[in-house]
Amino acid sequence: MRPFDEMDRMFREMDRTFDQLRSTWLQEFGPSHGDEERPDGRRRPALEAGADWNASAGFGLEPAATLEDEGDAYVYVMDLPGFETADIDLRFHDGALSIRAHADVDERTDAHRAVRSRRVSRRVPVPAEIAVEEIAASYHNGVLEVTLPVVDDDRREPGHRIDLE
Repeated sequence: MRPFDEMDRMFREMDRTFDQLRSTWLQEFGPSHGDEERPDGRRRPALEAGADWNASAGFGLEPAATLEDEGDAYVYVMDLPGFETADIDLRFHDGALSIRAHADVDERTDAHRAVRSRRVSRRVPVPAEIAVEEIAASYHNGVLEVTLPVVDDDRREPGHRIDLE
């Protein structure tokens, strides 16, 4: 065995792993990600259909989120663990849902004190007219769910603050 044989084997294995990851990624978010239906007949979530999605969401860097088209409404679901209802600010303005959350965690021991701050901000364009007065939102067990009812007519309202239940 030569000195670098083991290292060469590890590099080949890493290449194979990244090739698998790339092919999985392309199957899910590849060039045809704007199609409304997947080959298996299921509807593609609107975030995958090009409205707004974060490439790092699947890697634990950003909260996981989906925007599903339910026909008469869009339903946005986002993982936001570690926040209280009062820490989250939701607004709908100019055809987009804005989410901001901020929490400070104060950790104290006899030896030291540390304050961790966590902020999340996301703006999600919604591809339809929304009845802003009928928007409903809930936050339970670290999961935010916002229901955005679709308006049938052409009226457009400038903005609206959303209260959490």
